[in-house]
Amino acid sequence: MFLKNEFLRLNRISVRISMRALLVIFIFKLLSASAADQSATYSANPSVSLAVASGTATFSFQIPSAGCVSILSPVKGKKASERLWGPVWLEAGRHNASLPAARIASRSGTLELFTLSLKPVETIGRQGRGERQFVRPMGIGWDPEMKSLYVADTGNDRIVRLDSDGRFRAQYGGFGIAFGDKTEEREDSLDEPWDVAAGGFSNIYVADQNNDRIAEFDAYRSFKGNAYPKPDDHSSRLSHPRGVTVDGENHLWVVDGRADRVLKIAATGEKILELGGFGWSQWQFKDPTQVAVDPDGRIYVADRGNKRIQVFDRFGSHLLEIRDHLKRPIGVAVDPDGLVWVCDEETSEVGVYAPDGRRLLFESGFGKGDPFRDPADLVVLADRVWIVDSGNHRIVRFERERDARSCSWQAPPPVLK
Repeated sequence: MFLKNEFLRLNRISVRISMRALLVIFIFKLLSASAADQSATYSANPSVSLAVASGTATFSFQIPSAGCVSILSPVKGKKASERLWGPVWLEAGRHNASLPAARIASRSGTLELFTLSLKPVETIGRQGRGERQFVRPMGIGWDPEMKSLYVADTGNDRIVRLDSDGRFRAQYGGFGIAFGDKTEEREDSLDEPWDVAAGGFSNIYVADQNNDRIAEFDAYRSFKGNAYPKPDDHSSRLSHPRGVTVDGENHLWVVDGRADRVLKIAATGEKILELGGFGWSQWQFKDPTQVAVDPDGRIYVADRGNKRIQVFDRFGSHLLEIRDHLKRPIGVAVDPDGLVWVCDEETSEVGVYAPDGRRLLFESGFGKGDPFRDPADLVVLADRVWIVDSGNHRIVRFERERDARSCSWQAPPPVLK
């Protein structure tokens, strides 16, 4: 009866199409990805409508419970989806979301409602100098090609490579001053490395803190030289580099700690962009520690001394800041859903935030009676999370559990009359 009434109602709608206006309304049945006993929840008013007019597309939807909402569309020729809108935390009820009509014309996709939870799985390591032991580790990186985890074992002056199950595979570096007496020190030695990131061809980049450089190694543990600054570049300098990451275009991002700035560096070693400088205002940093870049090019900086995460667009324009509950944010990462994860060394918590800065959940330990101590960095994949629990000299792993429901949408091509 519901569908019959809907078709009768739609037949009575007058749709006017001109060169500047297009109005199309689609009604979809919301599909539950949950168990069958939830079907009664969705039968009350399970509708999503899409209206396109005057260059703007408006999604009108009703969700049965609170959660994060995203509008997605598959990327042609890839096994991936583009996030057109969200994630945004919304309460149960009817909501609207507006996008440029050109972004959705002739496209289809899903509107998704999801929530997250974390389940502790295992701890890796303890204090010491052995294969699966650490001393105040500060950074962590993931190589999706090699399925390897890299840990900046800062107190042991080395990088440790683990497989996805936490087994020891290799180590890089060892104590030394790279620009010291060559008769005593090797060029590939490290001095309190802060962070590590995997790049193209499974090379790794190390923020070699006390040697004021980004060192580069290949997958066979061979030292390839300085990624930045280059030996013959006398105009570029780093002062205690900290966080380092590689974006989707193989650009290197470096937090230059004592200079209170963030650098974007090309694969050839040239500086492309510089953000920051000491201060308290937007665009400025005070004791920054980590940087993350999402697939859309947005830049997230852990501005530790200013008690915030600063967010910039791909061109370096300031977008917003996240302050909720933060005291000394030291690590930051962006998960596959676009949520922002932050390690706070003062509160010893790991928080999960929506892009607008709202805190959605947090963890303060591996379990009851086993609190974090100075969590410093993290890697977040679709199904798992690794956290550097620095004060406890270990890595902890959680399952990232996701409860999602979705409905489909489809937009027509532009119509001219």
